[in-house]
Amino acid sequence: MRHAERFNYPLGVAAFGCFILLNLALWRFFFAPTHGVMKLFTPMYGLSIVAFLLSCIICLTDVFELENPTFKVRRGLLLSLASLALFFAVYYGFFWNFLGRFGVTYLSPEAIIRAGGTGAEIWNARENASTAITYLATAMIFVALVWNSGLRSWPWGAAARPVRGWSRFFAVSFISLIVYAVLFHPHVTALFVPKQSFAGVDPWWEGMAMTSSAFYHLGWMMMAVAVLVLFAHSFEGRPLSLVPAGNGKTGLRLALTLVLSVGLGFLIFWLLEAVMTYFWDEPFLGGNYTDDPRFRHLDVAEIATFAIAAVYLWKLYFGNWPRRFPALVNYAVRFVIVGLLTGGFWFFYYSDSLGPRFVDRVPGIGNVDDTALCWGLMTVILLIVHDRLFGGWPLRKRSLAHE
Repeated sequence: MRHAERFNYPLGVAAFGCFILLNLALWRFFFAPTHGVMKLFTPMYGLSIVAFLLSCIICLTDVFELENPTFKVRRGLLLSLASLALFFAVYYGFFWNFLGRFGVTYLSPEAIIRAGGTGAEIWNARENASTAITYLATAMIFVALVWNSGLRSWPWGAAARPVRGWSRFFAVSFISLIVYAVLFHPHVTALFVPKQSFAGVDPWWEGMAMTSSAFYHLGWMMMAVAVLVLFAHSFEGRPLSLVPAGNGKTGLRLALTLVLSVGLGFLIFWLLEAVMTYFWDEPFLGGNYTDDPRFRHLDVAEIATFAIAAVYLWKLYFGNWPRRFPALVNYAVRFVIVGLLTGGFWFFYYSDSLGPRFVDRVPGIGNVDDTALCWGLMTVILLIVHDRLFGGWPLRKRSLAHE
């Protein structure tokens, strides 16, 4: 006898409708740049908020293993409040008012203004600090998911959950700082006038990326995250689960995780930009909008975010259909569905009629004020909160089924 899940498809469709309404309402209240209430999208400030909030939720669920498997609404509310509390404590308390003031100037708008120099006013200062926090959050999300997919609880599998959580937190944080320092920090130091050449090296990727912007790394890294999410949910852990954790194969599983996520992430990154080149011609350094390489890198990150949202949406509101065919058939069908949903997200957002009307989209493609990544990440947050913090309630019901 085992536990099985029976999915209620009509309820799933109804819940999906409620999700759409909640999504649009929250976007209009917090972020919509033209007709919104708070208008937090500036753009980097709003993007940093959703990116770091997502990293806090992943920290609780993937690093500290604090989920809601028993579908208790009260526990879901507590975990949601804990995520928000962690976000406010670290974002505004630690970054803006401690580390930014006493250690790393560019993490605090107030510290940047106090330091003076060209462009040291509130809007630029907050945008530069927000850019750095966005990159930190991206590195944290990537490393946490790679660790969870490749290493699981190694090497603390036999320890109690709090010990596993704190040990993994410090390990993930340490590696994330190295990833950030190499892939993102040089761009942040180049944002200031004059360039902070003694604090960070020149962006070493400029030759191959045609831009000094770290949007290049944001693009392939978010696509690598999308690959890991697809493996974990649409493919039910395959192919990584073919190498079991432990038994001396932990290193092999980690290597497989890195090779597949980064390799496929780069490959899809390159293919999507090849498609953009076909339609928009070759990008060039100093180009604007669709001619600018950095916006194409950002477009890939947006598509990756839509793909992540598509995976969670299909799993949560449509029961990860199909589930009754042979495994490879199930995976293939889900892959096609996720691809179609990703395209649906993209066409909805960039539609000249739907995008501006429903999500207050800034007209045009490749615009510096484009909200796609911010809206996509907010969508992912709502889906993960429902799926992991609230256990998919009330969609998933556990029932006893015979073998």
